Amino acid sequence: MALHDTIRARRKELGLSQEYLAEQLGISRQAVAKWEAGQSRPTAANLAALAAVLESPVSALVDPVGAQPLSSAHPGEKEKNIKWRLRRSGAYILLNTGWDGYSSGLYGIAPLYWLAILAAGLVLLFMTSVEREKQLKLQNMPKVQIALGALMLFSIFFLPGWLPVQQTGLRYLLSDLLTALCLILLNLKYWQVGSARADGRNGW
Repeated sequence: MALHDTIRARRKELGLSQEYLAEQLGISRQAVAKWEAGQSRPTAANLAALAAVLESPVSALVDPVGAQPLSSAHPGEKEKNIKWRLRRSGAYILLNTGWDGYSSGLYGIAPLYWLAILAAGLVLLFMTSVEREKQLKLQNMPKVQIALGALMLFSIFFLPGWLPVQQTGLRYLLSDLLTALCLILLNLKYWQVGSARADGRNGW
């Protein structure tokens, strides 16, 4: 794989935009685009800085065949990502559970109990967002990923009240199914950082 292909693949693997990469290197987005198109090459100084931002050895960018594969350059990265995805998924599950219990009125448990679960979900969501701050910037996310995240939040907090269904339990069940579908899609397609997938990203 040529240098320009390696730069593009690694940037996408980390879920970074060309704009973000250019900002970190103090250059224009057009310069990054030219690198990735093979129209120019980064200087030695830019290459070193580029390797740092892309969390990869310079040798893996210049000679990916002879170097350790990019996706396994950090042996613990995959395990860390799996744990992050579990925490991220848990945050949305807590949000969904807490809001369902609080707003549906189907359970005889005190509202403070459900609010405590909801608060735990918000805290965990904030913690996982801070952990992946770079990848969670909106400009670094595909539009489909942003739409899925927004749809999931809508299905948690608003959809049960919008569905034209008489039974409260059925409204919340349908909303929960949509929430679960969005969560599964995000987990499988967009939260795969550090894996062999070139389109892996983080967010929501």
